[in-house]
Amino acid sequence: MSRGEAIQPPSMSRFSERFVRALKSEGVTHVFGIPSIHNIGLYNALREEPSIHHILCRHESSATHMADGYARAGKGVGVVITSTGPGAGYMTAPLIEAWGSLSPVLAITTNIATKEIGRGTGTLHEVMDQDLIFKNITKRRYCLRRASDIHTMLPKAIQTALSGRPGPVYCEVPTDLWDQDVSVEKGAVPCRHPAQDPHQWVGDLDRAVRLLCKADHPVVVAGTAAVRAGIAKEIQSICEALQAPLVTGAEGKGLVPEDHELAFGNAARRGVARELLQSRTIALAIGTRLRRADYYRRGVSLPRLIHIDWDEAWIHKNYPAEMTIVGDIRTIASRLAEMVVSMPPDSRKMGRQVSVMRRKTREEREAIGQKCREIAYLDALRRVMPRDGSLVIDNTLLGYWAEYFYESLMPGGLVTAKGSSMIGFSLPAAVGLKIACPERSVVALIGDGGFFYSAQELATCRRHGIGFPVIVVNDGAYGMIDLLQRQFYGRGDFETDLINPDLRTFAASFGIAADRVDTPQGLEQALGSALASRDMRVIELATSFTQNPFATY
Repeated sequence: MSRGEAIQPPSMSRFSERFVRALKSEGVTHVFGIPSIHNIGLYNALREEPSIHHILCRHESSATHMADGYARAGKGVGVVITSTGPGAGYMTAPLIEAWGSLSPVLAITTNIATKEIGRGTGTLHEVMDQDLIFKNITKRRYCLRRASDIHTMLPKAIQTALSGRPGPVYCEVPTDLWDQDVSVEKGAVPCRHPAQDPHQWVGDLDRAVRLLCKADHPVVVAGTAAVRAGIAKEIQSICEALQAPLVTGAEGKGLVPEDHELAFGNAARRGVARELLQSRTIALAIGTRLRRADYYRRGVSLPRLIHIDWDEAWIHKNYPAEMTIVGDIRTIASRLAEMVVSMPPDSRKMGRQVSVMRRKTREEREAIGQKCREIAYLDALRRVMPRDGSLVIDNTLLGYWAEYFYESLMPGGLVTAKGSSMIGFSLPAAVGLKIACPERSVVALIGDGGFFYSAQELATCRRHGIGFPVIVVNDGAYGMIDLLQRQFYGRGDFETDLINPDLRTFAASFGIAADRVDTPQGLEQALGSALASRDMRVIELATSFTQNPFATY
């Protein structure tokens, strides 16, 4: 430095400003949340960043579901912002769902002032060890305590949510940090892309390929992790090269379009799907945890098993595997597809058998449709929905039928709340998905019980100009619980009846149009009109469904 040259002070800005810039640098364009006394410093910085759009919600739980729905679009993390204590607590149930569904949600919340944390003085919204609430429902917890933590911890939190097996991450900021000054480190460049494992995988991929190509009757099983990893094309290539049918969990439907000859839908189904699995000699499970709730509990048995997944966490849990390969499943799937395509087996015999099973599947569905009117409603939805549309279902009876019998024609064509099997998911999750993919046709399907967990979010849709149809199956009851009461104890109707408002009047109070239908034809017409309008629309489906598909099919 020459004599007389002034020493330049380090560049400074507020922590909240740096936090928002870090979100922007990581590609975040939308956040969902509610301002509060503990996070208004962050909101003051958001006010100055027009490239990040804040979606003002009416409940933190709904905001978290919206972030989950956004994340499932595959366009980066879904970001939710809540406040300390009660506000943070409202995230727990939705984060259990995001955790179970491998959804990369960044849950940003606040805490009391740094010097007050852990003292137990009764400070407003104080919760001792607040972050421990989220210990078992997030991949990792990042608790920022110094202004300088902004340079590393927020980018690392986002990378953690997206890398490897994706999932929600907790990020906590004490309220006093927002307005603190922090120096700008010129060398600090956030990493927008998850780091890849340099070893890529552990396991004998060559042997796996030999076993698959020599097998008389292979089958491929895929699930939620395959959807999140974006490996649908690779899975279809593998299935076609091996002439191996594909079965999936509910969220995996559409990895191979379900009008494809090799797509056999939900593995949990009885009938032809069960017969198909029992006839197979080897199974390739890729991008699926083979969870008990999705497979074992439903009576699914598998032949000799090759299990490919992100890590060992779910290997051998419910199904012992003869071979395991763990690592970056994107890289593994790509290499596996190349290898089986280059050395395909004699598939003529296998192809003939699969064609026979496919014909039996169609005949089976037609026979069920003649007995069960639920199929007619699902067919009405399918006729109206574009191939690249998404049906977001709640845990309601018609939603359960959709898990088995709605044809998903793309990855994410059926979006489910099977991470935790909760109700109240589909309306706010559809909001997040629609914001992430405004050009996509999105439809929410929910029961009247689940609808009123988040019906106030119609105000959010109206405020932000979000438009899609929400189909509310209104039977005036917690219908599934009433059905289970009758099934298990021989009588129902105990604390399951609901008192609902007139849904058309309710929707109109938000300035939203509504239709009331009670037939498949009426549903098809109303849904077609709603999708064409691109406006928010409530479709009340005034009927009841009284058969549990899981018990029969």
